[in-house]
Amino acid sequence: MKSKTFYIKLQPHFRLWVDLKDKIAFEAALYERNIPFHIDDNQSTVGSGIRYFFSDRYSGLVDDVVKSTAIIACAETIPSANYEISRKVNRLYIIIAVVMVLLLIIVTLIVEVRE
Repeated sequence: MKSKTFYIKLQPHFRLWVDLKDKIAFEAALYERNIPFHIDDNQSTVGSGIRYFFSDRYSGLVDDVVKSTAIIACAETIPSANYEISRKVNRLYIIIAVVMVLLLIIVTLIVEVRE
């Protein structure tokens, strides 16, 4: 549906960014519901997002797809962050900090006992 759907960009349309990791599930759900879309192949992105173009008349169906698949999608004007990954990274930082503090305390106690 890529090259045959360029007409979508010429009509009233809206854009969504979807993470690369969700590409297959998102497109499968779109094909299942027969929702035409266009992917901007010449996009320059800073992240791993893919820009999709949809006709305005399919906005309700696309919204249903996003909700039913639990895919994180955002409009170009509203950047989104993957909070699940951020939460995991923050948890790892906390664990590393606690381990370092405990090691410091243990080493300090060992040094004091030897003196």
